Amino acid sequence: MSVLSSSSESTVLFEAIARGEENAYKALFEKYSLKVYAVALKWTKSAFAAEEITQDVFISIWISRTMLSSVKDPQAYIYTIIYNKVNRYLKKETNTARILVTYLRHCKKYCNETEETVYAKIAETMINNAVEKLSPHKKLLYKLNRQQGKSYDEIALQLKLSPHTVKSQVMKAVKFIRVYIKDNALLLTILLAQLVY
Repeated sequence: MSVLSSSSESTVLFEAIARGEENAYKALFEKYSLKVYAVALKWTKSAFAAEEITQDVFISIWISRTMLSSVKDPQAYIYTIIYNKVNRYLKKETNTARILVTYLRHCKKYCNETEETVYAKIAETMINNAVEKLSPHKKLLYKLNRQQGKSYDEIALQLKLSPHTVKSQVMKAVKFIRVYIKDNALLLTILLAQLVY
């Protein structure tokens, strides 16, 4: 827990957040967001997962703000939330890997598909997994643009957004998907190697 600094200021911030003071919430975010991100990154080894976990930690704090005044040790409370979020993330990733291994073994034993088709399905599965991890807004924009073939202008008109906003959010979604696939490429290589031997 040495990553998170201790201070009575945190207790004061928690009490203010419990009263619904948004400025205190912003101050807490500024004080701890980089520390939360560092811990999440250390455990997940994924920049995007760490970013998502950091956001989830602070969303959880805000949602449960009415209980914060009874928290005796804010640093321990934040650390516990990080631990739970990381643990949930790692379990989900492990399950995804298990499903992928089962799928690959099934394809190898029971399918007459070419190797390229199997790889294409694996890539499609990884992309779909990445898309599911996007925020609902980015997921919608990505699907409208990349899966339904709509232009930025068409999407902007349909959703009453600026074309620049649509383009920016779609590009962020594409970047996230690329990094997700890159982060999971090692796992994919290990899984494929297991199938060969």
